[in-house]
Amino acid sequence: MKSRCLIYAHWDRDGIIDPHVIHALRGYRSAVERIVFVSTHYTERSPELENLADRVICRENLGFDFGSWQAGLESLEAATFDEVVCTNSSIYGPLWPIERVFESEAARTADLWGMTISQQRQRHLQSYFMGMSRKLLDSPTGRSLWSDIQPFRDKAEVITAYEIRWMDRCLADGFDVRAMFDGRSCPKPAFRERLANMIELNPLSSDARRYRRAASRANPNPTHMHWKQVLEAGVPFVKVDLFTRNPYGVPLSPVRRWLAAHTSYPLDLIRAHQARSAASSRAA
Repeated sequence: MKSRCLIYAHWDRDGIIDPHVIHALRGYRSAVERIVFVSTHYTERSPELENLADRVICRENLGFDFGSWQAGLESLEAATFDEVVCTNSSIYGPLWPIERVFESEAARTADLWGMTISQQRQRHLQSYFMGMSRKLLDSPTGRSLWSDIQPFRDKAEVITAYEIRWMDRCLADGFDVRAMFDGRSCPKPAFRERLANMIELNPLSSDARRYRRAASRANPNPTHMHWKQVLEAGVPFVKVDLFTRNPYGVPLSPVRRWLAAHTSYPLDLIRAHQARSAASSRAA
């Protein structure tokens, strides 16, 4: 069995450690040897966090998650682990034991692996949960990936410079890249799926208008448009911003019903986090 370190990148508008984050760390704790927690806004001390994480690092929000993962990697003896896993607070989960993910073919065999490959903009491995093997970490490619990270203040720059490019760069250098769900096989919703979703929506609502526009386009973000297919592929996460921004206007009642029917994840964590986030946004 591989030895793993997990680096968790955290940001919270209110500077707290939300219960859904604690739930996630508890889920990871039994499956990894070390947890490094890196926050760019942690102002209210959490004893639960400090009991779960082996190390807590606070830093300025430069380079966003990639900057946090870089700081976490620099803080540990990475050579003592077979693999380093990077994740963040942008997801709810794990919805079932994370050990199932670590036993998957992608995690067992790939040099760079994750949950979802997206075709949005261009083919790339989405970075909200990804693992990197010792082989890749020790290579000139891996060392260059991490050393090239710059303290960008614009999130779009970070996505373009790192998330969008890492997969193709690793493939070009001969490394194996895999994901549990590949968006290349699911470019846009089928007619029956679109019809089922439209039935859930008020046809005159802004969500319905957004959904009609988005469903007709190829290569959407799979974590939003194809949330069900992603979950059914074994990905134990849903994105936080599916419930907040919901950029495609996807009906959320089916998401909640699916989670209630197929997982034991405490949905109150999602409701409470969404309520607090909405209140914080209104007060800002």
